[in-house]
Amino acid sequence: MKIGWIGAGIMGSPMAMHLIDNHFEVHVYARHVEKIKSVLDKGAVLEKTIKDLVQASDVICTMVGFPTDVKEVYEEIFKWITPGKVCIDFTTSSPKLAEELSLLGEKKYVDVLDAPVTGGDVGAKNGTLTVLVGGKKDIYEKTKMIFETFGKDIYYCGKAGNGQYVKIANQIMIANNLQGICEAYQYLSDMSVDENMIISCLKNGAAGSRQLDLNGQKMFDGDYAPGFYVKHFIKDLKIATNESKIPLTGVNTVINEYLDLVDRGYSEKGTQCLIEYFK
Repeated sequence: MKIGWIGAGIMGSPMAMHLIDNHFEVHVYARHVEKIKSVLDKGAVLEKTIKDLVQASDVICTMVGFPTDVKEVYEEIFKWITPGKVCIDFTTSSPKLAEELSLLGEKKYVDVLDAPVTGGDVGAKNGTLTVLVGGKKDIYEKTKMIFETFGKDIYYCGKAGNGQYVKIANQIMIANNLQGICEAYQYLSDMSVDENMIISCLKNGAAGSRQLDLNGQKMFDGDYAPGFYVKHFIKDLKIATNESKIPLTGVNTVINEYLDLVDRGYSEKGTQCLIEYFK
């Protein structure tokens, strides 16, 4: 099976490299070739255009930044794709856009899966991502071997768009969790209590969480190296508020806090930098 890969960034690069390690023939395209050097060094085949990549591949995978990028890339993919091929979008994007791409694919006799992932750069590097897949179940089963190269927990979520809906729910939970950690930090600080007790005393109790495990110490140490960019998290949370039927009060609060941080130059820092808003 020949895999085409578009979007070899902080998470896309290690995902593509896991495919190569598992003996898939991987073809890559990038506007800035220097950014995918690690994937090329691993053995990927460089394609000069999206047309070349689509024609050389059985399955076309995308992992880009924003829904606008997804739409732009798939407009080009659909110009050249032929019946019987499969597209998989790993970008966290709009569920409604995922549904639209699936319908456009059907008109070309092409199957499109939405398969956003969670687990950050650490999960991508370690091959322990959670993969949330929406689309036709038989196509999911046919391509599951791809997900297994970099995913530890792989879930079929139902029809097209459902993978995106579940991923957005994940981002809603993370946002409120990060907010809670930051408020707890500020509460202890105001009471002149060592803030690090949030980790030393609370992480193994009922208030413990994956976010506290992964990012708690980084937050307190001022280590904001990105495992997941602030700019991409804001994008995800805005998708949630734009498509939600209920007011997402906590999410809206977190968006505004991150927007303040963006104004202060934190756009390409990791999501754990939310603590800076409270300091």
